[in-house]
Amino acid sequence: MARTAECAAPEGSQDRDEWMTVIEMQEYMGASRSKAYDLVWSGEIDSYRLGRKLLVSRASVDAYIESRSGRK
Repeated sequence: MARTAECAAPEGSQDRDEWMTVIEMQEYMGASRSKAYDLVWSGEIDSYRLGRKLLVSRASVDAYIESRSGRK
């Protein structure tokens, strides 16, 4: 199962721009909806659940994209 925590946003990350929904992540990455959810459920993208909403870390998404682009 994925590493999805059911808690409030981690301390120090109250800035709304640091977190996005999976649908926002999908649009940001230009990925399909199923690929976006696959990345979350596999644990490749950090996420947490706030009620029914699943939020992902923008930093985690950026790190994933960078790791796939071959740039270091």
